[in-house]
Amino acid sequence: MSCVDVVWKGNCRKPEVRYRLLSYLHRLAHLSDGYLRQGERPFLSLVGEGHRPPRPNIEIVDETVSGPIYIPSTIEPHPETIVARAREAGLTVIEPEHGRPHLLVLDEVRLRGLNFKLFDPRGLYPSDDRMSFVFVECPEHHFLDGRLVEVKEEAEGVYLTTPSIQLRSYLEDWTDCLFAWIRFFLVGDFWWQRREELQGYADYRSVFEELQTTRGSAEAEDATFDAVLSTFSQHAEHSIGEVRSLAKAGKT
Repeated sequence: MSCVDVVWKGNCRKPEVRYRLLSYLHRLAHLSDGYLRQGERPFLSLVGEGHRPPRPNIEIVDETVSGPIYIPSTIEPHPETIVARAREAGLTVIEPEHGRPHLLVLDEVRLRGLNFKLFDPRGLYPSDDRMSFVFVECPEHHFLDGRLVEVKEEAEGVYLTTPSIQLRSYLEDWTDCLFAWIRFFLVGDFWWQRREELQGYADYRSVFEELQTTRGSAEAEDATFDAVLSTFSQHAEHSIGEVRSLAKAGKT
């Protein structure tokens, strides 16, 4: 089965909701890190691995970044809207070239969140195996405040792009469940695309609604995230077993 690019976007302007989401995601990041630390390397060798020092499995982001900072208009599901608001606010907007999106330019921005490596014992995509949940804190520009981004440092400056990850026959359905949970309980305009937009959300929403009705919102939120973590572990353990079986078969 071919790989699939999963992208996500969202806007959460309430700090207390952002912090609550991040507290949940820290649990997921540490669970993933625990599997990664079972060995210094994935069970299978990485393709295209360079000689640079490895990134930490979990990166906590809490810093003010100075420019130039470039923000593609595609961090918003409707790019034309954010371009119009940026122009109204007097920000520099670079016109697109060669099919690329508009770029909004900032001199400084506050970032807070985390970026973590998602465990996969196969190590198929070492350059695209991380989940970014980093929020822009920019109250002076409300149309940017609370946006989810992925931080990429280039020679010409810092780019705050749309978060994404590559998956292949592992954690695909689980990712839909995690993102559906985020959208239902915490970030109402959270959006993602795997093979389809908001894939699986209608089914998960009906389950969440039933739990919310029977157990209350707070308890349903906690219980369903516990289920997300448990399912992640089940997928990880199953995939570890498959990889070990393949490796064993290759030695015989």
